[in-house]
Amino acid sequence: MAADAKRVSARPAPPPGTNKRAPHAYVYSPVSSRALRHFLHTHGEGDVAVAWVAGQQLGLITTRQLEDAGIGRGAIAARCGRRLLHPVHRGVYLVGHASPVPGALALAAVLACGARTYVSHSSAVHLWGITDSERAAVEVTVVGRNCRSRAGIIVHKAHELHHRDRTTRCGTPITAPARSLIDFASTAGAEESERAIAEAFSLKLLTEPQLTAAMQRTPNRAGVARVRAILGQPGGPSRTRSGGERAMLRLLRAAHLPPPRTNHVVAGYSADFCWPDERLIVEIDGHEFHSSRTAIERDHRRDLVHREAGYEVLRFTAQQLKDEPVYVATVIARALDRRSRTRG
Repeated sequence: MAADAKRVSARPAPPPGTNKRAPHAYVYSPVSSRALRHFLHTHGEGDVAVAWVAGQQLGLITTRQLEDAGIGRGAIAARCGRRLLHPVHRGVYLVGHASPVPGALALAAVLACGARTYVSHSSAVHLWGITDSERAAVEVTVVGRNCRSRAGIIVHKAHELHHRDRTTRCGTPITAPARSLIDFASTAGAEESERAIAEAFSLKLLTEPQLTAAMQRTPNRAGVARVRAILGQPGGPSRTRSGGERAMLRLLRAAHLPPPRTNHVVAGYSADFCWPDERLIVEIDGHEFHSSRTAIERDHRRDLVHREAGYEVLRFTAQQLKDEPVYVATVIARALDRRSRTRG
């Protein structure tokens, strides 16, 4: 026991500026020049330094870091020829393999564009886990200097970026959730933007006051008008339906029931699941969206409007969908049959 304790205490402390939780592959941080100098002073140049930098940066390394590690331009070219280095962008390489791990392409874009670069727009929304779709090119915002777009990177420029609008996500510089949603809304459609905002609220990445404050910091920025309209519509942004929607669709398929339209707009309000011919609507209530007086009143208003439009509305809780799927499927099947016979 004493020998083990001595071995643990004898481990060298990580260089300053590095992520102390490394070397876990998915907890990473761009290596600063100071941290690299410290490592080189302690452990020396060459492959050991290259491997250490790549381990901190999801397998990535820059030309500058290679040169600081004692790998000159000729040696870099030779390693590329031997497929020990794989170019991602000009001046950025993957070490040892050509397949990037999750998050590596976003970090590579930041490394390629240099200081004061932040993953932004659709790429930031994806990195925050708000959307599943990912563009082929990484979108970044470069602050206070000129930088051009290139293959695989779309560059947006900003004169300044408030400190509340920038942060890091697992070590990668990124725009904060509120700013990410505003930028995303400048290029995405209205429905896609609304779903992203609702999902961000669901994930508790931000609150409506935080999103409002971000808009106030840049009132003339593209995307602000769309976000303001979404927040100002009756009931606010429609809640996310990703998890409940997938579970419900699986249940309907298993029960061999006709597929519904999802997120279908009826009388100005979006319905979770809708069978227009049978004039039937099914809503799934998640606790996080229905625990407040405002949410209850919003859902009550939506149901009244839908019933006035001639639709029958069924509501189930997420817990019912999980614990009583047979009951849920039976109630929907009976309602569809009843509405179909009434229509006929």
